[in-house]
Amino acid sequence: MKRWPLHKAYFWETAPFFRLLLPFAAGVICYDRGWLSGIPMTLVVLTIIITFIAYASFFFIPKLKTANPLFSFALLYTGLFFSGLSLSAISDMRNDPRWFGNNIHSESLARITDAPTEKEHSWKVPVSILNTVQNGKPVPASGNAFVYLYKDNAPMLLHKGDTVWLPANWQPIKNAGNPFEFDYATYCRRNNLGYQQSTSPYAVRLYATADLDKAPVLERAHDWCMQQLDKNITDPKTRGLIQAMLLGDEVNLDEDLRQSYSETGIIHIIAISGGNVAIFFFVISWLLWWLRDRKHLWIKYAIALPLVWFYVMMAGAPPSAIRAAIMFSLLAGGIMLQKNNNSLNQLFATAFLLLCAQPMWLFSAGFQLSFVAVLSLILFYKAVYKWASPTNKITKALWSTIVASISAEVLVAPLVIYYFHTFPLLFIVSNVLAYLFMSLALVLGIAIIALSFVPAVAKAIGIATVYIVTVFDKIVTALQGCNPVSFHFLTLSGAELVITYFIITGIVLFLLKKQKRSLLLGLSAACLLLVFFCHDQWTRLHQQHFVVYNTGKANHIEIISGTNYSVLYADTANTKKTDYAVKPAHTYWQAWNKATGSQNEIFSINGKTILLLNEDINTAATFPVDYLVVNYTGDPDPVRLQRIFTPSCIIIGNNYSRRQQADWAEIAATNHIPIHIIAEQGAFIR
Repeated sequence: MKRWPLHKAYFWETAPFFRLLLPFAAGVICYDRGWLSGIPMTLVVLTIIITFIAYASFFFIPKLKTANPLFSFALLYTGLFFSGLSLSAISDMRNDPRWFGNNIHSESLARITDAPTEKEHSWKVPVSILNTVQNGKPVPASGNAFVYLYKDNAPMLLHKGDTVWLPANWQPIKNAGNPFEFDYATYCRRNNLGYQQSTSPYAVRLYATADLDKAPVLERAHDWCMQQLDKNITDPKTRGLIQAMLLGDEVNLDEDLRQSYSETGIIHIIAISGGNVAIFFFVISWLLWWLRDRKHLWIKYAIALPLVWFYVMMAGAPPSAIRAAIMFSLLAGGIMLQKNNNSLNQLFATAFLLLCAQPMWLFSAGFQLSFVAVLSLILFYKAVYKWASPTNKITKALWSTIVASISAEVLVAPLVIYYFHTFPLLFIVSNVLAYLFMSLALVLGIAIIALSFVPAVAKAIGIATVYIVTVFDKIVTALQGCNPVSFHFLTLSGAELVITYFIITGIVLFLLKKQKRSLLLGLSAACLLLVFFCHDQWTRLHQQHFVVYNTGKANHIEIISGTNYSVLYADTANTKKTDYAVKPAHTYWQAWNKATGSQNEIFSINGKTILLLNEDINTAATFPVDYLVVNYTGDPDPVRLQRIFTPSCIIIGNNYSRRQQADWAEIAATNHIPIHIIAEQGAFIR
């Protein structure tokens, strides 16, 4: 007897949330790009209601069940698309009529939402606006902002939870304007941060001190745990690391340590994610060791579930932690209800729920890396594990860790190169050591907090933690030195990233499914990527750029020629800030080899003459140039410089004070002289 032909389900049929996620994400992207900003929100909501009612009618009206299924899918996708659009608009603080950005020219009453962070010349204080003053009366307002208080000899007297009156010095958050820099303004906008101000601490008036007894339970629990780590871990670097890893609070995290972890590919251990939840559940399971019978496993998950959520919310609920908590909840629900778990569908369901709550997380590098890492583990872990068959328990555990590192790296590596321009050559070694270290460090951190009522024991554990972190830091430093310099300047454009994933998809499908068409896809994509790389390299070899960077209070001027850069004038006062400004340009232009700087003051770049004027000049003669860079300090006199050099633009750098820059701009505007002020308009590039 013949059997009915069996249809092998595609992955989007076994993971239906994948199909729901796509149109929803498309709606979020359209809102972020402003492509449909002209559509009234009332029409969007009406469209959502109509499409979902029409889609639901397919299930209740018999005649419609036999209709074209493509029409029902079109209705569902339209509803999901506009749902993503509307939820993005709802989550955007700028659409709130109470947003303080609509009334920035008045004093504001604000609550300090986190501990002030010490910077080089100021204190960074995150605040939440409570009221603004209109017509002499306080009016309820909302929104978040940053306040930078200039340092003086007095200590920082403001604390988390304090309420303060702030002056009306608000300025929009904007980028420095250096080439290929991180788009900080867009990052802040997606996190509902639009304004900041820099002011004297004496201009801020304390309205009310924090009432710790009235703080939310989660906030009090977080602060109490932070205090226990403060008391029992004496080393600042170790304390900052454990606080970040265990409680998600990076206020004390050492920046050099963050950089070394990033360059060795283990930055993920700092973020609260699935590893933290797994270790937290391990501790709970260990405490419930007496429930050994498998039929009682559901009890462990039932007890752990609310504790995991309490922990995640106490740690600030970052995207990676929320993703891990939802995944754990779905897993626990499946076990308690004795249902089979579909890991792939759970992952897409988790992403869908997260984006419904916070649509702008779609653009978060942390969210993307966390999601892609778990997706890569689900897809490749079993296949990679079959490469070897260890029998010993220790070798099995070690092999499992190695397999997890390899599996996750398959899809994560291109995204890491795209965002961070680096690839850790010894990622297997660093990830295995990092996983062991993270497990031990988190257990020790939990032990310090749990045993804080026994000070001697907690102090002893704190000393052991400092020793372990110190040893691990030395190992990380050694691994950091193993990477070639060029591996810190890797680049992938958006198109090249997509092509790379086509290559991975084609090759993986060929290896796992033996599909020849997939191999053809992978090889074709590889050829296309090679064409892109050749074009990029040809462009770099023939490039020439003159750049005046926006770097604080002095000028930093370079010439990019081919794959080399030459420093014409260096800002030596703040090397870290300078490196932060110039490294993106060196990376994207692939010009990270330093050449000897020229002693000339006049250059021809791309057919244009540029004069670097290092001292004031007053002459009746003329010397026409295309661009004039004023690289000295003195009284503003753009009229005289325009008469002598007749440039198409005068460039004013950061060697002038803000008041002098304003004078330059005023005189130039009055006399119709084109001028480019670095501090206001960003870096000058020709």
